[in-house]
Amino acid sequence: MKNIILIIFTVFGLNSIFAQIEQNIYELNSMENLLTEDIKDILDINLIDKKVIFLGEAEHHIGSDFLAKTEFVKYLVLEKGYKDIAFEGDFFGLYFDHNKINLYSFWSRSVQCNELFEFLKEHNVTIWGFDNQMGSGYTWNNFTNKLTEFLQNNSISFDKKFTETTENYIKNRKKATKVIGKSNLEYLITEVDKLIKNETVIKDKLWSQFLKSYRSDIIINSTHKSNKKGIPVRDSQMAKNLDFLVKSMPEKKFIVWLANAHMTKYEYDFMKGQTMGGQFVNMNPNISYHIAISSIHMPYRKEKWIEKSSKDSENLLHYLPSTEKNYFIDSKQIINKNPEYSEKIFEGMFNLEENKTNWFKHFDALVFISKGEKVKYPK
Repeated sequence: MKNIILIIFTVFGLNSIFAQIEQNIYELNSMENLLTEDIKDILDINLIDKKVIFLGEAEHHIGSDFLAKTEFVKYLVLEKGYKDIAFEGDFFGLYFDHNKINLYSFWSRSVQCNELFEFLKEHNVTIWGFDNQMGSGYTWNNFTNKLTEFLQNNSISFDKKFTETTENYIKNRKKATKVIGKSNLEYLITEVDKLIKNETVIKDKLWSQFLKSYRSDIIINSTHKSNKKGIPVRDSQMAKNLDFLVKSMPEKKFIVWLANAHMTKYEYDFMKGQTMGGQFVNMNPNISYHIAISSIHMPYRKEKWIEKSSKDSENLLHYLPSTEKNYFIDSKQIINKNPEYSEKIFEGMFNLEENKTNWFKHFDALVFISKGEKVKYPK
């Protein structure tokens, strides 16, 4: 009898969870016209007073995620008035040269992002960056000269060795330890620290931010690739760089284009410092909305695994009416109606350090794209 009662309560509990989630799952259109009027109505309500909209992708090699994000960008620009987009790209380079060539090639050169960049150009949307990784062509050609010019114009003393070592570093970031040497990298960090503390630099908020970002890039590239210490340094600086953009241009509203892993709203130990989103939210409470995107059917994902996951009540796929269509889960509304759901743990495919977590708490909306495809480049 006790076993029967336990089974009844278990089934009732699962049905209750299913019902609560099901009420907040919305079918999307096909990719060419992804957002339905129902979704736009939900976004219209949730985006009131939101200055920053995060659009995440599961991984940088998933082209179908880019296509879905582009549809959200169109809506945000055309219907909500967002005219600035900040990429997980070179903060320094894109501050001066708002050109897609300064972005990573999986965006700037991919077939799936062609429409995005044509749209941004047509509608005069400005491209910015917040990443402290100084890998753009603009930075390669201009950072040392602009830094030297700033120091000279403000009568800030510096050694010739400093600018020469800076130029050598910019040209050899990814092999900095081997080419420049540990002692010279330590010298660079020491000199940048002195500049950051300089009264003239402190008063110049833009160059103060550039130098702090530069310092963090040196630290990351002084750390061995197998060492995870660089991750929290990068995420912390990216949060500060984005915070700088938002606060230094209060009249602007930003779309933020990045990986899901960098835009979670809360910080957990399992993230191992990949907590840019949580840090940004702490600095700017209640101004952002976070949309995570993932594609279901991918070339590397076995169909048997998808079918098995769809039958597992501890997997988010279980709650989708089908894996053959696109869906939007209104996480924010689920939690608003059922606060305890913020701690419910499910298997997911949004690519954090752990794939079993409380997804509804991490993101305001979860978007599933049925037919996934890897990034493609022109032949």
